[in-house]
Amino acid sequence: MGPAGWCIWPQMAYWRMYGAPWFYTPYWPHSPFPSQEYEEQFLKDQANLLEDQLAQINKRLKELKKQEEGKK
Repeated sequence: MGPAGWCIWPQMAYWRMYGAPWFYTPYWPHSPFPSQEYEEQFLKDQANLLEDQLAQINKRLKELKKQEEGKK
């Protein structure tokens, strides 16, 4: 078990439960791969989120330009 000896077991148990989807554990879903519909919806949600963030960034850039022009 390495230099930690038997004390490593809690970390190993956590790793098996949450960090290693390729090992079968009762805490992990049956398939590690999402369905095509789920993946498509996830990607659409991510695209919407990124578009919203881009709009906020552009809005802030316009505000900064106006402030810079106001100072001159």
